[in-house]
Amino acid sequence: MIEVVLIDTPWGKEEICKKCGSSVAWIECENCEDGYSYHDCGEDTCCCIDPQPNVKCDICYGKGGWWVCLNCNTQKEINIQ
Repeated sequence: MIEVVLIDTPWGKEEICKKCGSSVAWIECENCEDGYSYHDCGEDTCCCIDPQPNVKCDICYGKGGWWVCLNCNTQKEINIQ
């Protein structure tokens, strides 16, 4: 798991890789929208007026994406300290 540390900079807070101190980038999950992939209300035929996605994504585990270290080149789920 890549560990991300928040540091204060003159431009605000910035996330860096705890292992090497390099910059990290957030990669959006292509399978879901904000961590939820599809709607499941439990009915065989959905009668919901406005069905919203309510099932957590099985790729990003409901986080909406993951961090990538630009130096270590590792892609793992987030663990901010």
